[in-house]
Amino acid sequence: MIKITWRHDGVTRRGFLGATATVGAGIVAAPYIVRQAWAATPIRIGVISPLTGAWTVYGKAHFAGFELAVDEINKAGGVLGRPIEIVVGDSKTEPRIVVEQANRLIRQERVDLLAGTFSSAERNAAGPVVQQSGKILLYPTWYEGQSQEFFPGVCNKNIFMFGPEPSQQVWPHVEHVMKSHGKRFFLIGSDYAWPRETNKMFKEKFQELGGEVVGEVYIPFNTPQYESVLRDIRNAKTEVVFHTLTGSDTVNFRRQFHAAGMSKDIAIWTVDDEEVVTSGLGPEVSAGTYVSFDYFMTIQHPNNKIFLEKFFAKYGKDALMNTVGVGMYNAAHMAALAIAKAGSTDTAKVRDALKDLTFDGAPQGPVRMRGEDHQAVLPSYLMQVRQGWTGVSDMFEEVRSLQTVEPVPAKCKALPL
Repeated sequence: MIKITWRHDGVTRRGFLGATATVGAGIVAAPYIVRQAWAATPIRIGVISPLTGAWTVYGKAHFAGFELAVDEINKAGGVLGRPIEIVVGDSKTEPRIVVEQANRLIRQERVDLLAGTFSSAERNAAGPVVQQSGKILLYPTWYEGQSQEFFPGVCNKNIFMFGPEPSQQVWPHVEHVMKSHGKRFFLIGSDYAWPRETNKMFKEKFQELGGEVVGEVYIPFNTPQYESVLRDIRNAKTEVVFHTLTGSDTVNFRRQFHAAGMSKDIAIWTVDDEEVVTSGLGPEVSAGTYVSFDYFMTIQHPNNKIFLEKFFAKYGKDALMNTVGVGMYNAAHMAALAIAKAGSTDTAKVRDALKDLTFDGAPQGPVRMRGEDHQAVLPSYLMQVRQGWTGVSDMFEEVRSLQTVEPVPAKCKALPL
């Protein structure tokens, strides 16, 4: 069993949660507590998830991936004969709350390391905390790559990246999309670091291949109307929209784009709309969209079949997993492997043990943590949303895939980290 500590409104509730525990916008402890006796002191991991707020839709899979992995680890005997205890912090999808939660988990709850945060803004908020405290942060989300200007949110020796960056998620597929739909791309993204830096890296490869950026715009969060942007896209004779909007802005833009009849003539390629978001858009609005990630629920890998069987058994047959949840799952297992290898939870020893570590049981296939810059070596899939899909099982059609993609070296002042 997993021992989980919930903290809500200043009240701490401790209990071992069984396999029927669920994660939602408000966390509720299971009514029945099952205790498993452990002679050893638990290894405490603070997990910061967006359990409430704008990114709650991601929070369920985000937390479930880590919880499932810890469940497996503890059932197998724990690490060094010790159980793992999850101590939960809700980021509420706000970077300032991340700072509060990271400090609470490290200084009050005395966790051994941290996992989570969701957005780049949240990770960057946690960066100074883990730098000053000397604790590791396992970050699961696809992201914009590492550049020294965003230190200590990146280029930080205590942060390990388990999701893909643009040279893995985007670069392998640029030429294919250009050959299929044309060279005139319009870039639209939310106005923060991830879209801007992703587009900067996208343009490196795109312009090398002879593409033309006919427009580039960044949208404030929670923008309801897109008439002027849609007009600019059409007037620019756009052939492909490269889309890095997030949250409700994805839904608003995509519905209006489709309602304007533009999806008939202009392709959309997004690096954000995995299973959860595509499900929210529905089959009519999402059909034909290109999506690229390191993981989809429909990938045909033996590891994924085993993983989904466990996931559905724990959370129900209608539960949705995604790349972030899998990043958390891999992070938990690799942290356990590193602690076992190090023989300790000491940060320096675990940090060294994580470098160049491979996890053969990753759902998308073996994953390696590159020691030089703490970036994961991952596969890359380009999928297209099927017409008239009815669920996750028939949502995506695989267009192309690469089983192992090395990210470009991090742009840090000094490597190795």
